[in-house]
Amino acid sequence: MAEPSVRKKSILIACLFSFITVLLIVSLEQFDFFKTYELKSMDLFQRFHSPLENPEVLMVEIDQESLTALSEKGIQWPWPRQIYGPLIEFCVKAGSKGIIFDIIFSEPSSYGKEDDLVLAEAIQQARSVFLPMSLSSRTTDGKDASSLSRFGIRPESPTGFREARSFILPVPEFVAGVRGLGNVILAPDSDGVYRGVALFTRFHEYLFPSLTVAPLLERFDLKEGKVFLDGKALFLNREGQLMLHFYGKDFQFPRLNVLDILSAYQSPEHSLSEKTRGAIKDRYVIMALTAPGLYDLKPTAVTAVSPGAYVHGILLTNLLNGDHLREVDGKWKYSLLFLLGSALGYAILGNVSFWKNILTFLLFVVGWPALSLSLFFTQDSWIGFLSYEMAFFLVFGMTSTFSYNTEGKKRRVIRQLFSCYMSEVLVKELESNPQKARLGGDRRFITIFFSDLANFTTLSERFEPERIVSLLNDYFTEMSQVILDSQGVIDKYQGDGIMAFWGAPISLEDHAIRACHAARECQVRMGKINQALSREGIPALSMRIGLHSGDAVVGNMGSMQRFDYTIIGDNVNLASRLEGVNKQFGTKVIISETTYELARDGIEARELDLIAVKGKEKPIRIYELVGEKGGMTEGQRRLKLLYEEGLRSYWAKDFAGARRLFAQVLETNPEDQPAAVLLKRCEDLQENAPAADWDGVFRFKQK
Repeated sequence: MAEPSVRKKSILIACLFSFITVLLIVSLEQFDFFKTYELKSMDLFQRFHSPLENPEVLMVEIDQESLTALSEKGIQWPWPRQIYGPLIEFCVKAGSKGIIFDIIFSEPSSYGKEDDLVLAEAIQQARSVFLPMSLSSRTTDGKDASSLSRFGIRPESPTGFREARSFILPVPEFVAGVRGLGNVILAPDSDGVYRGVALFTRFHEYLFPSLTVAPLLERFDLKEGKVFLDGKALFLNREGQLMLHFYGKDFQFPRLNVLDILSAYQSPEHSLSEKTRGAIKDRYVIMALTAPGLYDLKPTAVTAVSPGAYVHGILLTNLLNGDHLREVDGKWKYSLLFLLGSALGYAILGNVSFWKNILTFLLFVVGWPALSLSLFFTQDSWIGFLSYEMAFFLVFGMTSTFSYNTEGKKRRVIRQLFSCYMSEVLVKELESNPQKARLGGDRRFITIFFSDLANFTTLSERFEPERIVSLLNDYFTEMSQVILDSQGVIDKYQGDGIMAFWGAPISLEDHAIRACHAARECQVRMGKINQALSREGIPALSMRIGLHSGDAVVGNMGSMQRFDYTIIGDNVNLASRLEGVNKQFGTKVIISETTYELARDGIEARELDLIAVKGKEKPIRIYELVGEKGGMTEGQRRLKLLYEEGLRSYWAKDFAGARRLFAQVLETNPEDQPAAVLLKRCEDLQENAPAADWDGVFRFKQK
């Protein structure tokens, strides 16, 4: 775990790079090409939306079939307007909620005024017809909008809406009886695709609704620049448009054509007439131009080209269902961008593994589309895609470069410094937390290891220096591997001895057990080395090991020019003394009572004695390490009990009883050197009785 100061530094750097990234994204979004690609990514999501079942909007199409059929009867386009009268009448009687024309009747009929009056009467009687008007910002005229006030809203503050400078209305006869008027003009995005609709357009002090907003105008309210439908605020994008929720690339509105309605009007008893009435009932009807050449081509998020009526129908359907798209507000978007960028940057800066950083990066890059899709399909929310993906690439690039040139350099120094005497696991931990390798020390509770080769000095006098060096290298290689594999740290090589420790710089809860197991494995490896030496006629070597657990100061010590990672403290000296105590008992591995208590659940050991090493008054209990837990034979266990019973008698000053018990041990195992030592000590004490204050502690006079 990184120290607070290091974590704080990484957080600050990650936040800085993330802030720079957000500024770059904001700058890029000012260019049309970037916005276009972002919108295209939203279009891709739109294509996979589930089609809406049973929408409340019906398209009555003036299609090529209708044009051809009436043309054969001598009725050419544009049709006499009295033809629309039966269409309106049938839709009203069928129970439609409203009839919306996507045709601007801005000029008087070419068939004469009587023709207009027939349609005007039908509109007047229906009381549910909505006609389009055109509000344009291209030219300015002096027309007064006050006569149109019933078709719009006069808010206290009409700012924040697109402004029109001129308008085109249907002929006055139609306006007089129409239920409502709505703006038919649609504005595409910068790439020419229609994805949103302005709900209202301002002309002077009035706000006029879009064509398919007009039927719902009474349900709208405007407060403090926000638009409410049935009391619920609608989410508009930065252009003030309602973002349309298209229902997938395969969605189609229910459709009839003009011939279907005219036939049903003329033959009301026919079964098809009933079917037509059923299709109209409780739906809004949009009279749409769909014949080639009659309508303007409007590409949408899910279609290459569609009639404008299709876009108006989508808007009305979104309003009725309350499922229009909600674009996340800019401040929330950029705040989230900053937070995610900071999180990615911090993850990269805090990790040294190249592959882990790649996986973290891919998690963000792949995870974001999944989250974005989830919000899009479940909440109808567009949070963005391309901006975030680009942000992840930018943050990853900046933090990776920074990490390689700064933190990476530190980690390479650490690897070079520590890899020779520390396991790969520990080196990686230090790379992740370089502060643990700083100059200075920390007090840590660790297990300390000292080893030495018996009579190696005598042996070195018999052979050439080159052979001795080769032998030592082989020996150190074997023993070092054992220590490193158990996550120990090699402090130094001292002549033919090794100094090592467990529990720092990385804390290990089982450091004592690891040290004991490593000591036993070192003895096993020593046996294999001796087998190889015997084939060369070289006498066997004996390795003595002392282990002790306690507090020590651990860290890089030395000068700024040169330092070593080492340990110092009284407990270090005690571990060194215990290695030497092996000579007195003829043992190979002696551990202190502290180490024994920490490792007892994982080892087998025999209590040896209560001693005070040279230079120390405080006694310590020592143990001979026998093996791993469960590794003792029944014979060894019986001898252990006999020996330890002999110790109790010895400490109780029952030297005769102790002699008898130690003798029994030697009868079974004449090679048991500790038993021989204690037997001799008992004999001496019987001949020369100890003082009355004798405490059973054997005090060594030499190292």
